[in-house]
Amino acid sequence: MVFNLLQIPSSHLLQEAKEIFNPALMSDSSAMMAKTLFLVALIIFVPLAALSWVWALMLDYYTVPVKYDGPSHPHGNVAPFPGDAFDNLWWFIHISDIHVSRFRDPGRTTDFQDFCKENMDVIKPEVVLVTGDLTDAKTIDFIGSTQYEIEWQSYKSAIKLAQADKKAVWIDIRGNHDAFDIPHLGHKSNYYRKYSIYGPEGDQGSFIYEHKLPFGTYSFVSLYAVLDPGPKRPFNFFGLLTESELKKVEANVDRAKGSNHTIMFGHYTTSTIVMPKPGLPNIRGKCTAYLCGHLHSLGGVAPHLKALQRSGSLELEVEDWKDNRMYRVMAFDHDLLSFVDVRFGEWPVILITNPKRARFMAPKHEPVQKIGHSTHIRILLFSPSAITSTSVYLDGAYKGSAQHIKDSLYVLPWNPLDYREGLHHIAVTASDAAGNTQSVQYQFSVDGSRPEQWLFPAIILLSDMAQVFLLLYAVLYCVVILPLPVVRWCCRKGSHLMNSNIILRGLILLSHNDLCFYTLMITSTYPLVGPWCIGNLIGGYYGVSTMHGIYVNGAFVREVFSYAVVLLDMLFLYLPVNVFLIFKLGLQHPPPQVSLQNGSQKSSSRKHSQPSPATSFLLLQYMIYALLLPPLVWLYFSSKTVWYGYGTMAFLISPKSLWTNLSLLYVFYKLHHPQKVVIVANGNHSNNVSHENSIGHRSRTE
Repeated sequence: MVFNLLQIPSSHLLQEAKEIFNPALMSDSSAMMAKTLFLVALIIFVPLAALSWVWALMLDYYTVPVKYDGPSHPHGNVAPFPGDAFDNLWWFIHISDIHVSRFRDPGRTTDFQDFCKENMDVIKPEVVLVTGDLTDAKTIDFIGSTQYEIEWQSYKSAIKLAQADKKAVWIDIRGNHDAFDIPHLGHKSNYYRKYSIYGPEGDQGSFIYEHKLPFGTYSFVSLYAVLDPGPKRPFNFFGLLTESELKKVEANVDRAKGSNHTIMFGHYTTSTIVMPKPGLPNIRGKCTAYLCGHLHSLGGVAPHLKALQRSGSLELEVEDWKDNRMYRVMAFDHDLLSFVDVRFGEWPVILITNPKRARFMAPKHEPVQKIGHSTHIRILLFSPSAITSTSVYLDGAYKGSAQHIKDSLYVLPWNPLDYREGLHHIAVTASDAAGNTQSVQYQFSVDGSRPEQWLFPAIILLSDMAQVFLLLYAVLYCVVILPLPVVRWCCRKGSHLMNSNIILRGLILLSHNDLCFYTLMITSTYPLVGPWCIGNLIGGYYGVSTMHGIYVNGAFVREVFSYAVVLLDMLFLYLPVNVFLIFKLGLQHPPPQVSLQNGSQKSSSRKHSQPSPATSFLLLQYMIYALLLPPLVWLYFSSKTVWYGYGTMAFLISPKSLWTNLSLLYVFYKLHHPQKVVIVANGNHSNNVSHENSIGHRSRTE
């Protein structure tokens, strides 16, 4: 409907507007009502039309499956095909964000010990990828951060006691928590080199591991984006990929060119890595998938952070072990990559390897044509107890029970030609002797059809989050801060616009109040150009924090989590503060009085000639104070974070935090404690009072 309105010729709209606003055809009240309705319609429908257009573009970019027009996989129509034999099949485990902690949730460590023993014995993976945040590295107050050797000892002992590193190739890499408060890689607090299973080789940039099997080679290339030096939290969230490291990754990917598949893995999602242009798309396009962690499913808001990148490769973030106890079982079956995310303690584990899930097909890298040539549905079932029953359903119809072949492989005959067009549905249910029952279901296709991508995960994974934060900050700055100098320049304090309504009157008064205006302009603009704080930022080394990075120990660390901080400043501080000041000043100051010809005065606003009831006025006066709750909480939290995170010196020398907070608190104080006007004997105001710029009520002399 909105787009249809936009297609109406502008000449028609102008003609309609002239007829509506023709004074000869309507009374004054009707004309005023028509103008008001027309303006309201413009204010509502024009933004709605713009938002609809933006929404349509987003849906098209993020959810429409990436179409692959390249050549078919060279082995797609070449035997062997998935059948009833245990061949061309192997599997591995991906786990991330373990966060072994000395202060919180000891269950993380004990459950991880059980995982290393029971799950490794039952699943028997050939490789285990642990993509960072092996330890928590947070202080007891949950704000500060540093490395604790006991956490690293607990991590390693859990693996060694279960001999998990002897049951599979164990590849563990660092995450941002493993880099908190580390001045340089060779520092004694870099316990990764001492206690990780993979050892120092995993801490020297990108590396490659080649897993060789009788039916091919599968290469794993690490993406090393950990900050060096590693700042304390919170300014250690985004990863950084330097030009030299990017070339190293590309060299390793090119080295794996002859492999059946190349899997790239790292801690950060690619959307949270800062890198030089053109970045990763060309390199990532040579890999089947990128495996990562870091975002913890955004606290449960986005448990399916998985998407097909526009380069044709998959990006698959696994949920965290820390709170959700999640891990992922992945398998290559005839070079088709399948996976299932599993919560610790849930049995049996069901992984359907053929037909592959349609949502995560990567035809650029996988021989997806093999699905159409296959003779059997293939399922991997894992459980510490014997599997007692299985049920397979296709498009809701029961097809039978899968038969055990060898190890964990179960198969069931099928005819893929019956499902050769469009999307179809498969469901598998399995039970074990311990009474556990699990089910897995998804859509599949034989002809390459794919469903739309999940919108929110695609936005998170396909966007450059640093640039998104910066863009949103710029938009909010233009909406919240820039109107103040514009109004100050365009509207005089005695303008007739002050008679319109409380909001416009408050905005004019706010923009012309020197204390409020300059405080808001300076404190909101300062973070763009000035240092935020000076203090102990990394491992006993003093440095300077800015919006664009950290200068410490002779190095500049380009950490851009500050973009998110200034965005939160706009949302939780300046937006509610500005709205509060507008309403407060608009309510405190009545509209100007205009003089009549007979010398009497009356309000030029009809609305103010009939004052509102006292109860309604007082209620509104008190209601606006609710707007101060988010700013006050944010002021407290930001100051506490600087103090606990970087020490007393950083807290005291923090223009962005403490000084800004004190300035805004002073504005609030002056707003509620206006200076009293002293009238001397000659009837003039005392010289020490600036009644022009006073925030509160001003006394008048007759």
